[in-house]
This record gives sequence, structure tokens and C-alpha cells, in this order.
Amino acid sequence: MITLALHFPWKRYHATPWGHFVNEGAVELPPSPWRILRALYSTWKERCPDLAADQVHQVLARLSSPPAYRIPPHQLSHSRHYFPDSSHRSGSSAGTDLALDAFAVLGGDATIYVQWFGDLASDQAKALAQLAESLPYLGRADSIVEARLLTSADDIPTDTHTPAVQLNDDDLAPRGWTNLEVLAPTIPLDLDGLTMRPTDVRARSLLYPPGSRLLSYAAPITHTPAQPPAHRPKVKRKTEKITAVRLTINGPALPPLTQTLPLTDTLRSRCIKPLTPGNGLQALRHSNLAGKAADGRPLTGHHHAHFLPWDSNHDRRIDEIIIWTPGGLDTEELDAIHQATTGTIGVPEGVPGPRRLHLRVTAYGAAADVLPAEWTKPATRHTSLTPFVPARHPKKHQTLTEFFTTEAARELAHRQHPTPAQSKILQGDWPLYTQHRWTKRETRNDNRPSRGLHLTFNEPISGPITLGRHSHFGLGLLLPTPTSEPQAQQRHAERTET
Repeated sequence: MITLALHFPWKRYHATPWGHFVNEGAVELPPSPWRILRALYSTWKERCPDLAADQVHQVLARLSSPPAYRIPPHQLSHSRHYFPDSSHRSGSSAGTDLALDAFAVLGGDATIYVQWFGDLASDQAKALAQLAESLPYLGRADSIVEARLLTSADDIPTDTHTPAVQLNDDDLAPRGWTNLEVLAPTIPLDLDGLTMRPTDVRARSLLYPPGSRLLSYAAPITHTPAQPPAHRPKVKRKTEKITAVRLTINGPALPPLTQTLPLTDTLRSRCIKPLTPGNGLQALRHSNLAGKAADGRPLTGHHHAHFLPWDSNHDRRIDEIIIWTPGGLDTEELDAIHQATTGTIGVPEGVPGPRRLHLRVTAYGAAADVLPAEWTKPATRHTSLTPFVPARHPKKHQTLTEFFTTEAARELAHRQHPTPAQSKILQGDWPLYTQHRWTKRETRNDNRPSRGLHLTFNEPISGPITLGRHSHFGLGLLLPTPTSEPQAQQRHAERTET
């Protein structure tokens, strides 16, 4: 076993994970293999030029495999710094930029142990020991480090240090642990990619350096220290029901609306995984998020979760996923949603759909406060954002218009909405939408006729309206259409119809 001991004498470790802005306050703990290898390479160039290039390259290639970690007890903290710029004047509040310095406060022996399986040749071990002892810092320059290569006679404290273990792509961390993603080199090691500057990576419009990959790890959740008692009057706790959660999407490219179902199907699968027995639970439970009763039967009444797409700028791409649950979500379900947003999300290899997306919770609360205002504004006209897929098949001698109009009225009645005074079928790119769930092993053979709808009611009703098959996964979503100013989706639908 190859073991590096990274001791931080100041008991602080400063490092920002790749892909995060410094003011997010995130700390890359454990240190990524990419960071460790770059630090060793830099140390060789700056402090150990006597080492042969072939020898160092062999050591780096040997350390490119995923390591295991032992992490000391720690807490995350930060300090705030204001930087006055050239427009700043004394006595003025303008011209100052706020920057966060996030770091981990290390307890115990303040040493992070990094272990790789296998052994090194004697000359390679000697080179790695020299590089480690010459390493000045790891992470930002504040992280002074005293590193050394351990021998078989050295012991690693296992009672105070917790492991950080690698996970498979679809695995979630056990209860009390959290999912982490760290940047690691691919195998074989691409030395040119390892030594590329971050500015050069950005100049090539790359999110990640060439020859790198993200690895999932699980590490214990850090607990913030207890706050001192505050001498202030008690405030009545807000007890409103949480019925909506908004998640923004970031990734190499925002998924098109046609991939709504693969994305929402994947997100729901990730959300309900912590709520299933074997992931910290002993038995099934009633869950509006999973849409299952305590006995495992599917919930009826449409009060359970709807995973809905939101195209805020009308470019036909999904900017947000909104989890709308009229029946409400409890604390455990909100925690499950938060766990689902750790790491990247996407469909597995071999399944058409979006991949490597990052989701972040941006708002939660009552639906009236959290849903987009355009969704809940009462209107007499509602237009499809995603196609309506009837749950039934058309009958013989029934035209397609009669079939869709009848099915829409039936679905509206199930959701306590009135029958529309007028129904209009919209042509468009509706057949391009994926209609089969990969988690249920559905195929294209399960696809059914789909169309957009434009419904007109005698009285204004509030949205959102979701109808038909997979309406809890974002299909069949109709949004209010103002009578005075047609929205982009209506214009798009009418244009495609023409």
C-alpha cells in the first residue's frame, strides 16, 4: 500500500473544488487526485529538478489510479474579505467586492492520509518521498503542508479518522454520509492535460481538463458547531406546507424540452432512492415524493409529486425542474431531494437523454410563492408546453380530434377542472418528445399519439394543468396564456401548426 500523510500544521485546509466559484464557500475535502498529482508535478519542476523525468512520470502514472482516504475530524468554516477597487472612496460603501475564504478546520492530528493499492519500486518510492517532503502547500497557498511517504511500520489512526470511499456511478452515500465528486486523471495518465493551466482549459471552452474525469466518493457529513444561545425574542416558527421545490440546471448544454421525460425520470429515481428500504429505512413509508403509500401501492388523486420542466426564456430548453407536490413534502423528503442534487445527474450509458447535469435547489415553500408567476396566474386560455399523451387508445371510427378532445375533458374532470368550452389540437414537434421511461424498461413500442392542446374555458382557472400519461413526469403540461399578449410557446405552437 502506498500511503501519503498530508499534515497541515496550521490545522486549516483551503481548496476550492473544480467547477465551483470561490464565493460558493465549497471546500474540496478530501483533496482530489488531480490536485495531488499537479502539486507533485509542480514540486518536481520547482524544487526537485535533480529527479529524472522518466522516474517522476512513472510515479505520477502509478498514482493516477483512484486512491482511498482517511480524513481527520473537521468542520467547515470561512472568513469574509472585502476588496476595494479603484472606484472605492473612503466613507463610501461602493467599490468593494466580497470574497469568501472557505476552509476546513482539521482536528485530531490534522493529517489527511491518501492511500493507493500496490507498491512502488525502490527508486520510485525514493522519488515520491523526496517530492512529498518538498511539497510546500496543497490547495491554496494558505494550506501549508508537511507531507511524507509512510512506511509499513507507520500506523494510521483508524479510531479518529473516517474513511472516504469511492462509489459506483449510481450509488448513493449511506445515511449520515454525503456524496462528493473529485477530479481525477484518466488511465493512462495524460501528462499534457494534467499540466494544462485552468485559463487554457477555459480558452478551449472546456468544462474539465483533457484527460480528467469525475469520481464519486462518500464521506461523513460534517457537523457545524452548536451556536451560542441567542438572547433575542423567540420567533414563531413558520409551519407552512412545502408544496414546491425549484432546481436550476447547469451542464455542458441545457437539455431540450423533448428530453423532459428522461430527465425527470432520472431525477425522481435519484430522489426516492434514500426513501427505499435498505438505504437507511427499515420499511416502506407513505411518501408524496415517491407517489407510494405505506403498503407500496401507488397514490391516487394526483396530490403526489409532479416533476415539471420550466423553459424560462422560451428557447425550447429546460432551465429548471420544479417539483410540484400539492400534498406537501416532509423534512425527510426534502433531505432526499437535497441528496439527489449532490454530484452530477443524467441517464446511464446506452440510454438516450441528458448527462452530466448539475442541479441546485434554489427555492422551496408554498406553491403560490415558489411556482413561476406565469404558471399560477388565472387565465381562460391554456396552451401546451409539452405534449399531451392520452392514457387510453383511440376507439374505432373515432377521429384523432374527437379522441384528444374527449381524453382531455376526462383528464380535466379527474383533477376537478371544468370542461373546456373549446379545444384546439396543435401540430408541432410533439412526436419528437421521448415518451418511454428508461427506469421502467419501456421502449419506443410504448409510445402513443401525442399532440399539443390549446384549451379555452368559460371562467379563468389557475395553472399549472398537467394531463395524461406521464403527467407526473412533465408531459401534458399546459400553462396559462394571456389573452392580450400571447406567450412564446403559443406563438411557437401556432407557427409550427402553420
